[in-house]
Amino acid sequence: MYKKGDKVIILDYNDKPLSPAVVAEIEDVIGPDRVRLHLPDNACCLEFTDRFRKIDEAQYEELLHGVRSRETLLAVDLQIDIRKFASRHPRRRKDEIFNIFNQDKHYVSVLNAYAGRVLMYGEENINERFLYEYKDALAGIVRTRTFFHELDDSIPVPDLA
Repeated sequence: MYKKGDKVIILDYNDKPLSPAVVAEIEDVIGPDRVRLHLPDNACCLEFTDRFRKIDEAQYEELLHGVRSRETLLAVDLQIDIRKFASRHPRRRKDEIFNIFNQDKHYVSVLNAYAGRVLMYGEENINERFLYEYKDALAGIVRTRTFFHELDDSIPVPDLA
């Protein structure tokens, strides 16, 4: 029934497409009822054939574009030892560096939470309060990373505009 290269849409337990839609390509046929799927984020998974439905190439491209538009670049946690970092910059107060570091961690967690909610519910279903927190986190991460970039050129300033 299914063959390698077929394009499919993932179904929920009510046999309806997930919302937001998730598409995949069949990478390998394991048996009559199992296949390995290649997902848009380059992950693979084994799946039973009753958990998805075959779609045509045009519909696959349209839904894949939607998946790509929901993906956002996320800020990465700063992996620095804050004590060593502060000792290299004795002119700055350690508590100032520590406070900005904690703000950065908070902003990163808000950005990650937003990305997770967008993937689960779609961008149009995000409530206004959380959208405000997300926009605040975008501005805040640029502020905190600019501060750290001035102290260490190896820390990039994200372009999240």
